[in-house]
Amino acid sequence: MKPRTTSGVLITCLLAMVCCVNCAVPAQPRRVFARVEATEGERFFQYFAHIRSLSLKALHRELVQQDVAFAQSHSVEDRLRLALLLSLPDTDFGNSLYALELLQAYLNEPAQHHTRFMDIATLLVTFLQNQKQMKIYESLAQQLQKDLDKTELQLATQQQLSKKLQDQLDTQRSLHQSLSKQLQEALSEKERQLAMQQQLNKKLQDERKNVKRLQEKIEKIKDIEKSLIERERKDNKGT
Repeated sequence: MKPRTTSGVLITCLLAMVCCVNCAVPAQPRRVFARVEATEGERFFQYFAHIRSLSLKALHRELVQQDVAFAQSHSVEDRLRLALLLSLPDTDFGNSLYALELLQAYLNEPAQHHTRFMDIATLLVTFLQNQKQMKIYESLAQQLQKDLDKTELQLATQQQLSKKLQDQLDTQRSLHQSLSKQLQEALSEKERQLAMQQQLNKKLQDERKNVKRLQEKIEKIKDIEKSLIERERKDNKGT
């Protein structure tokens, strides 16, 4: 017998409800229908709706009960319910790896005696694999964000270091300019003092020359005076 899918079950239920409404005649006496037992798929999704309404504490109790039930019965329905509990998001007992093991063990059985549960098991496996893939993507995204934050921190540190080095360079450049200016002023002062020294030396040399000329003139005057004195002596002796 071909297994029913979830959409097939829902469509069948809707069609049955529509037929019942269209065929209902108020004048006729009420008919009593035999209670139709829920299919395995319907029971599974009813169970899913039930556990989604439970608190986290109640889910813990449900997990323990379902684990015990599966250990005792090893039925496919208990297996799928346990895998469903383990795959619920936002719980502290979720174990997607164990849930996948339970489902794969059922799907890999050589002879399926409960093929009506195949679609449900496949659906859960697909959900868990997609969930696992999403966790991988989230992990990669978080790692990329961490790398980006680290790169931004390194960039900010590099910018701070660059600014610090630039400030030091500006300080060194300002100091160099100040020292260069002081050195230039000192050289200018030295050149001025050297020029003054040269002027003083020239004046000193000129003064020495003047003194030498004066000395020579004085010597000549002395010679003249000496000659005059001797001539006067000679003239006095002659008289």
